[in-house]
Amino acid sequence: MSNYRETFRGSVAAWECDQYGHMNVQFYTARISDAAASAMLAGGFGSDAFLKHRLGVVAVHSELDYLSELHAGDLIRMESGILSAEGRKLRFHHRLFNAETGALCLKAEVLGLCFDLDQRKSVPLPDDLRAGLLRLQVAGDEAPSAAAIPPAEDGFLPTGRAPVQPWECDRMGHLNVQFYLARFAEAEKQLLNALGYGPARRRAEGVALRPLRHRIQFKRENHEGAVLTVRSGIRAVAVDRLMLYHEIHEAESGRLSATAEAVVALDALDGSGLAALPQEVAAAAGRLAAALVAPEPPGPTGQPPAPDAPVEGMYETCRGAVDRWEAEETGRMATRFYMARFSEAAGNMLAGGDLTAEQMRRQGLGSAALDYTIDYFRPLTVGDAYYARTGILELREKTWRFCHFLMDSNTQQPLARAEVIAVLFDLQARKSIVMPDHVRQSFGRRLVAVPAPA
Repeated sequence: MSNYRETFRGSVAAWECDQYGHMNVQFYTARISDAAASAMLAGGFGSDAFLKHRLGVVAVHSELDYLSELHAGDLIRMESGILSAEGRKLRFHHRLFNAETGALCLKAEVLGLCFDLDQRKSVPLPDDLRAGLLRLQVAGDEAPSAAAIPPAEDGFLPTGRAPVQPWECDRMGHLNVQFYLARFAEAEKQLLNALGYGPARRRAEGVALRPLRHRIQFKRENHEGAVLTVRSGIRAVAVDRLMLYHEIHEAESGRLSATAEAVVALDALDGSGLAALPQEVAAAAGRLAAALVAPEPPGPTGQPPAPDAPVEGMYETCRGAVDRWEAEETGRMATRFYMARFSEAAGNMLAGGDLTAEQMRRQGLGSAALDYTIDYFRPLTVGDAYYARTGILELREKTWRFCHFLMDSNTQQPLARAEVIAVLFDLQARKSIVMPDHVRQSFGRRLVAVPAPA
């Protein structure tokens, strides 16, 4: 049995590709760094080493062999092992594969040093960490795993693994909401690949994977350095769509960090509309759905329900246009950036509630979303201009519920809608607080009236 461990699962973003049409070398190195975090964790080099002992591992030399191209939209996975761990030195071996074709794309050997983060110099590996890392010892020439798609467990498939990077964390000090959505969107492509409908087949058939809805519930904060895993299952199958359920877990503790209920479809890139699922894909999805063991979906968010279009009293909170680097290989804006727009709009909403960034810093306050429902009405493409309008629907003791609409600047039609439940929290204690009276009064003036359904 091989000691290699899967240490990364994700995809190639269009903005990671260079003028030659393939993933640029800098992003291979980024994947190696991501994989190293998982390999270290598997060997026992986790948060205790970092937080208590103030130890890390720094790379001092690497040898990379590029074996096969990767293109925008390709799904990738990495597996890693330890060649040796002696004294201060630790040698990793990483292998990167195309998860759809199984092609070996990269081999990398990296020499690292155990590093004291306070003294800023290399130190010997502690005996317990060295022993743990050697549980992953490999020769480097073992045959790769026979299958890129691991077996399902209770109807779930592993669909993502990557650490939280500092640049993914916002001013609240935790993983920003857009990067949760990015992980769920990537998981959906991994899941579709497992059903036999990977990116190469979608390209050949001229279809894109299109989100119709995400409802995300955030359970716990995640901070830089945490390795997150995603697992996904199928709740139901329809002619032209799949109803999915995802979970994000913090790998070291196993704690559940976030869940998502999702509805996705295949959308023809020629503009002819949603396409029916191929028969064999639908059949494979049905088998996975029959095996799913998962919690019941969450209930309604509150009253009144979010409106179908902006209503009187909603105000502008964001404006911009889709840049090329925000687009997938299809030319459509990546799912993550819908959430990025809503996150920007939320900052302006807080300022409108007498909570400017300076005030929040002075008072030691942050905010966090607890529940986010996004309905996607139309894809955006490069150059499309948009703006957001926001209104508050409901005030509670600690939380408030509000609604964003992302609008087409040319047609004035809704592109997407987000309904959000959020809370203020003490940045020092990292716990929620009762909404201050002056904030409640200011938000109260922003409450909008939602017409009753006809």
